[in-house]
Amino acid sequence: MVELIALCTSGLEAAPSFEIKAYGYKIIDSVSGKVKFLAPLEDVPLILNSFRTVDRILIKVGEFEVTNFDDLFDKVYNLNWKDYIEKRGKVVIEKVKITNSILSATGAVASIIKKSIYEKLKNSYKCKIWEENEIVYPICVYLKDNLATIALDTVHKGSLAKRGYRIKHVPTSLRETIAASMILLSRWDASKILIDPFCGSGTIPIEAALLASGKTLKREYICEKWEMFKDLKQNFYPSREQKEIDYKIYGYDKSYNAISIAKENAALAGVNIHLEKKVMESLSPSNDIIYFVSNLPYGIKEKDNIADTYQKMRYLLRAFPNGKFYFITPESKFEDYFGRKANKKFRFQNSGIWVWFYMFYE
Repeated sequence: MVELIALCTSGLEAAPSFEIKAYGYKIIDSVSGKVKFLAPLEDVPLILNSFRTVDRILIKVGEFEVTNFDDLFDKVYNLNWKDYIEKRGKVVIEKVKITNSILSATGAVASIIKKSIYEKLKNSYKCKIWEENEIVYPICVYLKDNLATIALDTVHKGSLAKRGYRIKHVPTSLRETIAASMILLSRWDASKILIDPFCGSGTIPIEAALLASGKTLKREYICEKWEMFKDLKQNFYPSREQKEIDYKIYGYDKSYNAISIAKENAALAGVNIHLEKKVMESLSPSNDIIYFVSNLPYGIKEKDNIADTYQKMRYLLRAFPNGKFYFITPESKFEDYFGRKANKKFRFQNSGIWVWFYMFYE
């Protein structure tokens, strides 16, 4: 077993926790933007390909208290780096984040850690000079309250949020992992109808279809090249085929341009969803249990009369009496506009904007 760290949007830790538990892994801790859990090393390819709500997966190498640079050097040196990094591997200090610690100079911390790792590797492999090859081992360092966490980033460039299907987007497009988190936290399943009445570039409907079908979009991860995964290369290329599910997923938007972009994105993702230019108030009423999941217009990047739009959304309550509604918006008075108190709500940051996730399910 190894300790893995799932990085996610701060405030949405419940979504990756849901995925981690669904796969039977044990959660160790959940803090702002990170969920730590135990899993077999050989499961890393499966996790990278299957988890939909995390931005990165880190492999924790070590964690310790540190108050000076000599202590930092020694404790990093004491870690068994040979278990992780092959001979001539290239160490890159990808990220250093320091919060409320005695050691505060990120550049100095990065330099000391890199030097310590190379010294230990030279000793372990019995070589005087470390000649780097092209295999990169990115290191992430978190130093908070003098507790240092050292981890390997399995992804490196890019992010797990980048699925590869969203070549085009609108100014208010939602990050893919946040869309997937909203869907998972809504507890929607493919037997129910899902509607996004403000779908923009189609991220929420597309992520719902990917989730329902179990479809995996192949991406490349830096760890595929690592020595520790040399016998697991085939696991990075899952042969799992898309499930044949007759899901009913709909995306609507008042913009022709947005719907055009959404259709292109859906085609690239290989999902079959209904996308149409239509205003919310023209949706046909229904007594069915329908899940409405949407990133609402903010009126920040695109001008809109938000108060008027939000008040018009009361139509959804009248037209869909059994509907379940899951919306994100920065508007703290949305419940007043919508005319109903949320069963649950919490805040997180979406592209630097503090938003509320409102959940109306009873």
